Amino acid sequence: MLRKPASSETIRRRLIILEMMTPLQINAKSIYANLVNLYGMEISIRRVQSDLKSLIDTFPERIEMDARDPSYGYYYRLPKDSRKHSSMSAAEAVCLELAFDYLTPLLPNKTLDPMTPYLKEAALVLNETQSTKMKQWKSKVLTIHEGLQLLPAKVNPKILQAIQIALFEGKAIAAKYQSKMKNFPSHYVLHPGGLVLRGRLSYLICAFDSDHSKIIYLPLHRFSGVEILGDDSALKKQKVQTLAKGLLGFKVADKKIKVSLKFSKMAGSHLSETPLSSKQKLTQTKDGFIKIEDSVTDDMELRFWIRAFGDSVEVLRPAKLREEFKQISHRMKKLYE
Repeated sequence: MLRKPASSETIRRRLIILEMMTPLQINAKSIYANLVNLYGMEISIRRVQSDLKSLIDTFPERIEMDARDPSYGYYYRLPKDSRKHSSMSAAEAVCLELAFDYLTPLLPNKTLDPMTPYLKEAALVLNETQSTKMKQWKSKVLTIHEGLQLLPAKVNPKILQAIQIALFEGKAIAAKYQSKMKNFPSHYVLHPGGLVLRGRLSYLICAFDSDHSKIIYLPLHRFSGVEILGDDSALKKQKVQTLAKGLLGFKVADKKIKVSLKFSKMAGSHLSETPLSSKQKLTQTKDGFIKIEDSVTDDMELRFWIRAFGDSVEVLRPAKLREEFKQISHRMKKLYE
């Protein structure tokens, strides 16, 4: 009796499973999770196990059972000495590795774990490529992040995953969150709007259940518990780019201010190449300094940036900002007397 031909969906699913095979072990649960989360397939784990059995019989050179998995039958992998047929090009592999190097110090712990299989595939592709120039390109470029490199705040991977799911599903959450001003965590119902990475910290942009119009930001590392609720988030349809605009710069005032800053030549020369904005005005003063004039957001980021130059910059205008720095200099002087 002839077997019924596999449907196009079954063929597609099994091809994807074959692409997941590497020399490293993977179990049916992980394969199932990838098919559901990455490809949006509505299937059961039993179907996956049936696919694996059929693939081992049909493509023994591409997939084999390995050691027994106590929970899901067996582990699977690419047979020893078999070459993985990757659709990733050498150029794509180099781009992926460079992107990973750039992002690693910026993202919270475990955030990049889902990229591990792709990074290993990229390494295999580069190991097999015949282009020596392509292999060596990574040794010719380097990413250096500005400023003192602090360690990232530790975010509980389960908390991060729960928040990501809530955002993906557009749901509200019950959260246990501890402010740095409190000794014990508090319980809140929050309406998530998006995630924002800022330096070594990641924030949830959200609103309290009591007031959807007031948008707040909460550092992820201060969450100790998250439960996804059945109610939709009031910010479900909002774009995080809109919600977070001006929120994380510790804004002092809504309107921009016109600043005039006098830099030493050494400290201010870079602003001719990397200006504050396209409307920045740069002039050389008669006494050998550089004067910068521009309209900027009135926030704490501006003040942190100016402080970093120490006595190599003078705030000329506005008068209110100049007075702030005058008071800062007096306080610093007292500290060192």
